Amino acid sequence: MSLILSPINTERLCLVPATVKLCLLELYDLPVFSSTLKVHVPKEWPPDQITPEVIEEFIEGMKVKDRKIWSFYWLLCQKDSELAVLIGSGGFLVRENGTLEIGYSMLSEYQRRGYATEAVRSMLQWAFSSLKKDLIIAHTYPYLKASIRVLEKNGFLFKGKGQEEGTILYELRNEKLDN
Repeated sequence: MSLILSPINTERLCLVPATVKLCLLELYDLPVFSSTLKVHVPKEWPPDQITPEVIEEFIEGMKVKDRKIWSFYWLLCQKDSELAVLIGSGGFLVRENGTLEIGYSMLSEYQRRGYATEAVRSMLQWAFSSLKKDLIIAHTYPYLKASIRVLEKNGFLFKGKGQEEGTILYELRNEKLDN
C-alpha cells in the first residue's frame, strides 16, 4: 500500500511518521536524528522496549513492497520558544493474516499524564481511515497496568490469552470509534 504519511497533531502532541531514514538516524546518529526532527531527544531515549533489533525490524517492515510497519514518533509540543520533546513512539504491524496490531512505548518520565491515551486515540483514527482495517489488536502483559488502561480508554476489549507466552490479547473494532 503506497500511502503518504503526514504528521498527526493532537491537543498536546505531534505524531511524526517514522521513515527508514529517521530510523537509521535513530540507530546510528542521535544528534542528527534530533536536528532532523527538530526535537529534543532525552538522554533516556529510547524506551526500554525499543531495542536496536526492534528498530531494525521496523526498517525492514517499512522497506518491503507491501509495507508491514506504520510507525510514528510522539513529540510533546512545548511553548513556542522551546523545542518539542520526543517522549514515545507507536505504530502498527500488519500480521501475516492481514490483521493490524498496535504497539506503543513511552519514556517513563512522561507516563501517567494521558499522553499515550491521546496518541493512541489519534493513531487508531488514522489507521481506521487510512489503512481501511475494521479490526485492530494489541498484545500486552497482564502486569503492564498502564498499557491496559490506555487500551481500555480507547475502547479495546479483553479477548483472552495472547500469542506469545504470558501475554494477553485486546481488540478494537472500527465501530468503537463512532461513539
